Amino acid sequence: MDNRLMNVILLGSAFMVLFTAFQATGMISQSVLEGVKNDTTHGNRFHGSGYTSMAILYSCFALTNIFAPAIVSIFRPAVAMFLGGTTYFLYVLSFIYPMTWSYYIVSVLIGIGAAILWTAQGVYLANNSNDSTISRNSGIFWALFQVSLLAGNIYVYIALKTEMIDSATRIPLFIVFSIVSAIGLVLFVFIIWRSYVEKNRDTLIHTVEERRNTLVDIVQTLKIAVRLLKTRNMLLLLLPFAYSGFSTTFFQGVYGTCIGHYVKYGDTRKRLIGLHGILVGCGEILGGGLFGFITKPKTSSQRALMILVGFILQIIYYYSVFVNFPSNAPSQETIAKPYFDYSSKTSQVIAFISSFIVGLGDSSLNTQLMNVLATRYKQCTASAFAIFKLVQSLMAAVAFFYAGSLQLEWQLLIVVIFLFFGTLAFFKVLFDESENEFTATSVTVTLQDNEHDSYQNYSSSIA
Repeated sequence: MDNRLMNVILLGSAFMVLFTAFQATGMISQSVLEGVKNDTTHGNRFHGSGYTSMAILYSCFALTNIFAPAIVSIFRPAVAMFLGGTTYFLYVLSFIYPMTWSYYIVSVLIGIGAAILWTAQGVYLANNSNDSTISRNSGIFWALFQVSLLAGNIYVYIALKTEMIDSATRIPLFIVFSIVSAIGLVLFVFIIWRSYVEKNRDTLIHTVEERRNTLVDIVQTLKIAVRLLKTRNMLLLLLPFAYSGFSTTFFQGVYGTCIGHYVKYGDTRKRLIGLHGILVGCGEILGGGLFGFITKPKTSSQRALMILVGFILQIIYYYSVFVNFPSNAPSQETIAKPYFDYSSKTSQVIAFISSFIVGLGDSSLNTQLMNVLATRYKQCTASAFAIFKLVQSLMAAVAFFYAGSLQLEWQLLIVVIFLFFGTLAFFKVLFDESENEFTATSVTVTLQDNEHDSYQNYSSSIA
């Protein structure tokens, strides 16, 4: 097997194992912490909120994205991914015996680590791809990554059998998740080892002079990001970036909480959050293979078709949520009636078909976003992915801040507006046949600054 393909498979496998614990934790965190507050072993000592934690996480994620490319440049992608992954392990570990102060501290740490992890992932994926393999590799990574939704949520579905999640259920659940996270870190160590072997084989040992240039590269990395934000296409891409943040918050955080809060679904409704995660994962995996690996879209028209299919699927999902859940479901246990008052069984069927549909639609957007960033911004991948994650995480933070207080229909209105305009903006970028505006601008600025060859040095520093 080709070494680069093996690297992509190993990358996806490491993310799959690490996020098996984290993705399931994120979906049930609000319900778990509601159980902690009512647990007699904690009394009134715990006052944390899953929504608030996620808002803190994504706020720190957004701020750290400014410096993430520089950190990746210093440590190299493989080591940076391990450092970022360690914070995920600490976050999951904190749920065994949650304390308000420690819970919010690890929320800050994982926000910092996530920015480093995902920026390094984008660089590592681009370094192991070219124009002809990026669609395939993006699809492989996305499918493997989303398997994490299956494994973690299957365990949640099996483990949560009561209306309230008490310590007897929570502690074994998160001990297992902590062990799984540690295994994910071991896989990142293996990636570090492979990177070291490949660099030795290709005689890419860093010299003293290259290390001396690292400080210059850090400054240059930030300048590249600023220059990117002055280009028309990157400004247009900010809209789908923002939608990605709002949608991730909704279907991975708010929607699962709505299911767990809907009293109509019975005493075992908390475990249904796990079933929601399983079906989202099935949709994401199928979509990653369909929109990336099988169809292998290469032209603008092919990619636009994938985006259009995803747009339609996600509109269907948001409409089904609007008619199927009460307005106050995101914030509290509720017996209120939704827009259409279906029977419990019919409502659940609609809810879980929708879970699969949103996973399928979400994968179409994310695979095409990764394709565009990795192909159109090949010489400045770290900066491009950092901007993506900056905007995505900032909007996710905003969404989590209002998730517990804003009624369901208003949350849906916000996300649908960004879906519509984000799709239009993406189409505009895909069919823009003009010369790469960033290259022309950056070369001019670089000559004016009279600095070293920014792109060559930057590319070699993160390769």
